[in-house]
Amino acid sequence: MTFKQASIAALMLSASSLAFADIRIIDTHAGSWVKVTENGKPAANARVSVSNPANRGKVYKTNEHGEVYIPLYTRTSSTLTYSILTEERNEYTRRSLHTNSFD
Repeated sequence: MTFKQASIAALMLSASSLAFADIRIIDTHAGSWVKVTENGKPAANARVSVSNPANRGKVYKTNEHGEVYIPLYTRTSSTLTYSILTEERNEYTRRSLHTNSFD
């Protein structure tokens, strides 16, 4: 195998392991709905956590549709970071604004 062939094979192998995720976060008065799809398919059993002090240490799992509801309690509007780990061990993060839960 020539160097050029080996380079092309390595590039194709690394590209085949890429995953494309769509993470949608819908803010509600007392929480957020999170929907995770990976390569166009729902990411069932993905582990979702959020950077809110009231939710520290809690992990939520998506259902078979790739959706999960996360209750949030915030005294002020703030930007939260959502961390997602799929069953395929792919990690994603997404930031989203959550409005005050006590309005």
